[in-house]
Amino acid sequence: MPKFFVPTSWENLSEAVKFRSKVSLSSSSTEAKVAQATSTTRKNNKGKKHTVDKDKTKDLINAKVNRSGLKSGKVHKGRIVKKNMSQTKVIITSGYTGSEPDDPLSSTKLKFKGMKKHSKSTPVVELLPPTKKAVQATRSILETKNFDTELVRPTSARDIGLKTFEDTLKQQLLGGRFRYINEQLYTMDSTDANEFFKSDTEAFNAYHAGYQQQVEKWPMNPLDRIIKMIKRLPKSLEIVDFGCGEGRLSTMLPNKVYSMDLVSTRNDIIACDMACTPLNDQSVDIAVYCLSLMGTNLKDYLLEANRVLRPNGLVIIAEIQSRFDDLRQFIRGLEACGFELLKKDINERLFYFFQFKKVRNVGKVALIPQFSLKPCLYRKR
Repeated sequence: MPKFFVPTSWENLSEAVKFRSKVSLSSSSTEAKVAQATSTTRKNNKGKKHTVDKDKTKDLINAKVNRSGLKSGKVHKGRIVKKNMSQTKVIITSGYTGSEPDDPLSSTKLKFKGMKKHSKSTPVVELLPPTKKAVQATRSILETKNFDTELVRPTSARDIGLKTFEDTLKQQLLGGRFRYINEQLYTMDSTDANEFFKSDTEAFNAYHAGYQQQVEKWPMNPLDRIIKMIKRLPKSLEIVDFGCGEGRLSTMLPNKVYSMDLVSTRNDIIACDMACTPLNDQSVDIAVYCLSLMGTNLKDYLLEANRVLRPNGLVIIAEIQSRFDDLRQFIRGLEACGFELLKKDINERLFYFFQFKKVRNVGKVALIPQFSLKPCLYRKR
């Protein structure tokens, strides 16, 4: 009898009921067997660790990759290359698009072929070969120039530390040398100072190197103010710069300037004792002392200025403020040397400025008492 049929009589109906009961009994027994098998499997697997089949996992990953449109087996260093994706070709050059230059180092041009704006592909880098013109130019440079083949080693922290230590030590030695020479010049007369520099030829350069370091620390350079003052005077006036140092005044003025110091560092600087110069009597119009009234014989300096200045000639002085104990005594000393005070500026932070005029000839043998200023001694820092 088929599993499903429509009865047409009572006999057929009774047979159908019997058949239905048989089918129900067989299906229920089958379900019981399935339930018993499931419970047995669970009991057996209880307490066991689940193991992962690596081959099945790889197949699963490849299947997912294939479903996403990617090729399997193209995973390299964390990057997945898409299927049928063309590589981009990049040619690296200097970016110059004009005519071909003569410089061999800039003879290559920058070109991008097939480069998309948002392409994620890895570009292939290719360097174009140099042109014949570039090769010839490079050969000519190598033939005409000698290149040193010295090995340049990278600078380590230790080398930098040693270099810094050496520079600091040099600065300290230079500062100590300057302070020593400065103290000697302030505590001896001009004759002894002249002999001092003759016996030590490097002392003058060492002194002025240290002096330049001090000038950089000042709020102003007094020589700049003197230059500005003289530029307002006639260009025909002749000037003598006593204690000129490097002779900067002569390079900044159109006037005729006689630069004088104990040592000559240029051909136009006259090396001499400022108390006894080779200038003729009454031959100049302005005498400048910019931080140069050093030594113990200031009277001799100013008597020499009186000798070489013309009548009504000017004396311009700039000195450090701390050197003045008694300002009136200093002014009286210059008046005794034949000068009259015209102007003074003692309002500056670090320097005093004076302007005197020659009112009479005094002569070198005048009986004038000595006067001096305090030495300017720099402290060790």
